[in-house]
Amino acid sequence: MRRAETLILLIALGFYVWFLHHFGLAQVIAQIRMVGWGLGLTIALEAVARVANTLGWRVTIADCPPKLGFGELFVARIAGEAVDYITPSAQLGGQFVMALMVRRKLVMAIALATVIIASLAEAVGQIGFIAGALMATLPFAARAHHLLWPAMGGLAIAIGLAGGFLYVQMKHPFAMLWKAAARLDLGHLANPEIHAAADAADGVLLDFYAHRRGRLALSCLCYFVAWSMGPVEIYILLTLLGAHPSAMAALLVEALGLLIERATFLIPAKLVSQEGGKALILATLGYGAGVGFAVGVLRRIKEMVWVLFGLVALAAHRMLTERQTVADEARPAADLIKISGVQRGPSL
Repeated sequence: MRRAETLILLIALGFYVWFLHHFGLAQVIAQIRMVGWGLGLTIALEAVARVANTLGWRVTIADCPPKLGFGELFVARIAGEAVDYITPSAQLGGQFVMALMVRRKLVMAIALATVIIASLAEAVGQIGFIAGALMATLPFAARAHHLLWPAMGGLAIAIGLAGGFLYVQMKHPFAMLWKAAARLDLGHLANPEIHAAADAADGVLLDFYAHRRGRLALSCLCYFVAWSMGPVEIYILLTLLGAHPSAMAALLVEALGLLIERATFLIPAKLVSQEGGKALILATLGYGAGVGFAVGVLRRIKEMVWVLFGLVALAAHRMLTERQTVADEARPAADLIKISGVQRGPSL
């Protein structure tokens, strides 16, 4: 499996180098300079999407502990997204990181269940956005008619995957993972405490889908809002590049781009799909492949800034957790010394 991931990454990097050679590094740098302050605007705009994403997760926590603040959820969310971005984990690694980062204030079983529910809501929100964008741009999409049927096929696959994900969640997935760990004799993962946590997480999933459907719908809406920030960003970048875009063009570029990213989700950091996808789509719409490649590069810069934020947040969390663990371990020893001193009484 690791060899396959390495091969995929090398192929993706090869395509990326070819793209840079084809479009010219000097031209790409000139276009980045042309955008200038607009890049900072897109970085700030991304904060709106990240807040909406965090709200989508927060809504799934029905009985959120008062001590667990929105800021902590936000930090965990951007850290998880950073892990997903740089690893070919199919968004599973990031979800686990999110749950781990809040485990001191939220029961691990609930944390794991809610990040899985939020992941489904995010997929549904994305599907809703793509479907709405394709319907809204049908008249405009005549210029990209040869991409329409592949887009519809990709949307159908996305819907099928989301349906399959929901089906798996209804079949006690955490208990199945525990049983697999027990059969493989994976040490501490197969102990009874982990089994109890797995059963509890499955219970949270089943209860949520049975009795919290309003929260699920609200979570999907939050993610829909987050995905809707994409066309705004595309419109800003194309305008600053002097491409004179229409709102319909920005909407279609984002929808088709998301479908391409979904099809290549195993490639870390969206290599090829980001720049290559935007180049293909914008060339088809008559804006030029070079402009599309520049949009992809600018978007990557924005994403890498947020990845940096996420990795810094993860590192800071680990440092604080380690210090807290040391303090917790030192406290019993300090208490024992105090008790011992009281028992002996004051020295003469």
